[in-house]
Amino acid sequence: METADVAVIGGGVVGCSLAYHLARRGVDVLLLERNQLGSGSTARNAGGVRQQFSSEVNVQIGMRSVRLLDHFEEEVEVPADFRKVGYLMLLTRPQEVEEFHALMEMWHRLGLAEARWLSAPEAQQLVPALNVEDVLGCTFCPTDGIASPDAVTMGYASAARRLGARLKQGAEVTAIEVAGGRVTGLRSSLGEVSTRVVFDCAGPWSKAIGELAGVEVPVEPYRRHIWVTDHLPEIGRQTPMTVDFTTSFYFHPEGDGVLFGMSDRHEGPTFATEINEGFLERVTEVGLHRLPALERAGIKTAWAGLYEVTPDHQAILGPVEEVAGFWCACGFSGHGFMQAPAVGELLAQQLTEGRSDIDLSPLAHKRFAAGSLAGEKNVI
Repeated sequence: METADVAVIGGGVVGCSLAYHLARRGVDVLLLERNQLGSGSTARNAGGVRQQFSSEVNVQIGMRSVRLLDHFEEEVEVPADFRKVGYLMLLTRPQEVEEFHALMEMWHRLGLAEARWLSAPEAQQLVPALNVEDVLGCTFCPTDGIASPDAVTMGYASAARRLGARLKQGAEVTAIEVAGGRVTGLRSSLGEVSTRVVFDCAGPWSKAIGELAGVEVPVEPYRRHIWVTDHLPEIGRQTPMTVDFTTSFYFHPEGDGVLFGMSDRHEGPTFATEINEGFLERVTEVGLHRLPALERAGIKTAWAGLYEVTPDHQAILGPVEEVAGFWCACGFSGHGFMQAPAVGELLAQQLTEGRSDIDLSPLAHKRFAAGSLAGEKNVI
């Protein structure tokens, strides 16, 4: 039987970040991934990194992740390809303008001083190809941007291994052993493991992992599509990640083309990752209004991935009271990649020191039973 201080279930960017930060603190870590590292939702996301959230704890986590990505190559010895092109949020409803003015005050209070308000004409100066005829105002944060999900995931994985962590692929967890109200081990397709701490980092599959331990983890999978165009000269490499907040349509430069997507608010939970060609018609209608130049671009490639969505669109972080030793790092609702650097560091700190530099209690599992769901509003 193999032993480990901590077993991490899931080898996406969150699991690999956690494995690295735990190993850095001298913890004996075993990570189990049923497929290949980074092969799930991590491999299918848009690579956005932002700090413009409605929840204070998410803003703080975002700011910390940006700082860690700034020094990623220095610390992990692999470049993250983090480009601070910024996030431009376009607002078209009076209520949104009012709410984001209040958020701007909160961001500045928390230290995100570089975030600023832009008028519609100023936004068009930043992105000349935009149609801003219905835009009432915008927020822009130049320290937001885009990074490489593959580079960050594999960077953390390599660094974790150098520090002694064991990362195993093709290892499907089939049972979590619980005795006397606490975790005692687990079984996987590669054998048994004796451990007193298990982290659920299984992304859209986190609910099923929780069930193995008798824990309700309220995470549901939702499909999200991404399309990438061929050459579109109107969008340069420094064009910011641009978000039409009302519709959730977004785009950012990808190679010499544009990566774009939008939430399908009419589709329920699903594990399907096939492309819904009919949905492209709806996305195109919104996209051509906001970015008319799209009409001249052809689709080069497309894919779909899964968001891991909680009832309040916020992550579940930390220990579960009902089963000692069972911890969650899941339910990011589309924000896992951008929050992974800080989340791995903060949870490693909480496990080894009993505290973390950022108070993660608003994201604790027990909030669901208590009914204290504030909700993250800035979800794309």
